[in-house]
Amino acid sequence: MRLQIRDWIRRYKNNRDGATAIEFAILALPFMALLFSIIELAVVFFLSSTLSHAMNETARDIRTGEFQATCGGATEFKDAVCDNMGTLGNCNNMRIDVVSSPTGRFEPGLLPPTPTTEDPSNPGEPQKNPDVYMSTSARSVVVVRAQYYHQLAFPGQFTRLSNQPGNNRVITASTAFRNEPFPDGGC
Repeated sequence: MRLQIRDWIRRYKNNRDGATAIEFAILALPFMALLFSIIELAVVFFLSSTLSHAMNETARDIRTGEFQATCGGATEFKDAVCDNMGTLGNCNNMRIDVVSSPTGRFEPGLLPPTPTTEDPSNPGEPQKNPDVYMSTSARSVVVVRAQYYHQLAFPGQFTRLSNQPGNNRVITASTAFRNEPFPDGGC
């Protein structure tokens, strides 16, 4: 009987059948978590680049006075940013701030703060401030900020990309400039 047990133990120790499957099972979860984190980071980076480009292209129209000549407001500006983003993202998840400095100088605190709390009327979602749009005139100092609330696909415990409640990431693009000396329109 002892001899049979020793033979069985020796055969068990030397048996390598299924070792690859077991090693893959051990490594699959960390590998998949790393792979999906890289994909999520790429999506956030791509959205950030797209938002920044769209906001800068649209803000150029404010800087040159073209937007003011069309008598556009907050809705039109937001729609223009969304159009420049193409089909990426949901424009309902975006907020826009266009503010003008009352003193004619670049000063901190012109933009409203970004809330980092949960929306009381919609639990699990971040609180979003309403859009702020000030009509600007020639030679005024303007700060434009676009914020896109992106719902992350993978849990924040894996990616560490969440910066808002409800596994959301706020992607922000901003620019500051002085308007060119364009003729004021009659809006």
